[in-house]
Amino acid sequence: MVLPPIVCGVDGSEQSRRAFHEAVRLARALETRLDVVMAWQPSTSMYDAYFPDPGRAPKVVAFEILEDIVRAEFGDETPEWVRVLAAPGHPGKVLVEASHDAELLVVGSRGLSELASPFLGSVSLYCTTQAGCPVLVVRPDRQTRKDPKEKGE
Repeated sequence: MVLPPIVCGVDGSEQSRRAFHEAVRLARALETRLDVVMAWQPSTSMYDAYFPDPGRAPKVVAFEILEDIVRAEFGDETPEWVRVLAAPGHPGKVLVEASHDAELLVVGSRGLSELASPFLGSVSLYCTTQAGCPVLVVRPDRQTRKDPKEKGE
């Protein structure tokens, strides 16, 4: 029996790299395909987050980021069970669509504070509430998480 693929959303951040590493581990254990997905949303305002390299086509930059993440994990030989995909659109919506027939969706968490999350939105929150498959949110490791009791920031 062949399981449906695992889908992993990445954006180049350290948390998405951690999520990718976890997705690789799970895909190997389950002996299934891994789809690595990156989405971008064109900015419509000077106040929006800007794309990392506005002078180049977003799809080209997205595939370069995907290749960098995959190469960091596997070296120059990408296994045949790993597929990279890049698509325009809201990242949460792109990931939910890509995971429509998936066994699992894996995303990273940037660890936004409770105060910031409702205002900034969250791809991981969107995915956990909208995906039709289980969602694994990979949290920051304990060493990089801030202690909520810590004062001064």
